[in-house]
Amino acid sequence: MKMMMDEVFLSRLNRRKGVFIAMGLLVLFGLAIHMWGFYFAEAIEALPTFKDPTSEQPAQNTSPVPDSDDMSGLMHALWKPFLHDLNETKFVSKEGYNYEIAKDNYRWKKPLGKKLLILDVDTRIDEGAGAMMNTSKLNPKEMVGRTGGMMNHYLYAMIHGYDYRFIRAPNYSDRHGTWVKVPMIQEALKTHEFVVFLDADAVFMYPHMPFEWLMSLWNITDNTLVAMASDPDSPRNRDHKGKPMWNTGFVVARQSERTQELFTNWEACPTEKKYDGCKKWAKDWAHEQAAFANYVRYDYNSDEELRPIPCMDGNGAPYIGDKSCGGVFVRHHWFHKDYPVGDLQQAIIEAMVNRLHDGFHQDKKTFLDASNESYPLNRLQV
Repeated sequence: MKMMMDEVFLSRLNRRKGVFIAMGLLVLFGLAIHMWGFYFAEAIEALPTFKDPTSEQPAQNTSPVPDSDDMSGLMHALWKPFLHDLNETKFVSKEGYNYEIAKDNYRWKKPLGKKLLILDVDTRIDEGAGAMMNTSKLNPKEMVGRTGGMMNHYLYAMIHGYDYRFIRAPNYSDRHGTWVKVPMIQEALKTHEFVVFLDADAVFMYPHMPFEWLMSLWNITDNTLVAMASDPDSPRNRDHKGKPMWNTGFVVARQSERTQELFTNWEACPTEKKYDGCKKWAKDWAHEQAAFANYVRYDYNSDEELRPIPCMDGNGAPYIGDKSCGGVFVRHHWFHKDYPVGDLQQAIIEAMVNRLHDGFHQDKKTFLDASNESYPLNRLQV
């Protein structure tokens, strides 16, 4: 019994050590960001400046080093060496899954930039020590799951130059709270060509993977209105025709008049002006997801206008019972709402460690091979 207790104690101790190491690296990461300008100030000032002879403005520094207050620029610079090439057709996941864009798929070969919006929507506002909306210093030890998820989305947007919004939505008086995502996505489509919405418990697993590459992989085209990840194929997740629902925790929408029509019909579904029997989904599970699955999607061409994303790619997680839903690119932690915190920390740690490793090898002065010298040393230049 004592041996078993010792093993349990050591296991817990190792987990705690891992958490403290992760937190320590996050602190170093934060210090690096805030001190960036300090360390590079002299080098930046020494760089040559260029002046337009026709301009009366003073010469401007054209340094590629982002300003210390330019968080988006810093994140892009940190991940830039690792960004997956949009022209590449293959990718191998950490699990060893081989992905290849089909030859006939529509290809998105240019960055969408601010045309693409990463969107978070919630009626709740967390303001505690570990919450996104806490205006004082955030305490990583107390970070809540929703904050971990939204920070993952925000980070992803900065890395790739996408737009980002977190919208606090008003509550419906006659519907479940998850319905608010529908009108908010519709409104966002009026100012952006693409809107990518995620629940706070869904995260991007590869921050360096451009979303344009994923759209090519999933064959999202100019004619696509909406794409969503399929749910696990179980009786609970099927619509009235026996077809698996699509999970509204990860929605990709492209602006068009037809898309606006779809969202108008979707939002109005519980009013039963068009869809008899839809009122029950105003409050019954799976709410807006069931309304879309049972009614809205059957009004549109499923082959061209509506695109299912494989459950393996954009839903679930490796630890769930259904092994066909591994959440390879977008992981959805339905049952473990706190897991996005660990995913966020892991992504930052990996990027920092890889940049440190690359920096070591790029700076030729950091390593001196003196193994061929003999003692006593005479002319070793250190």
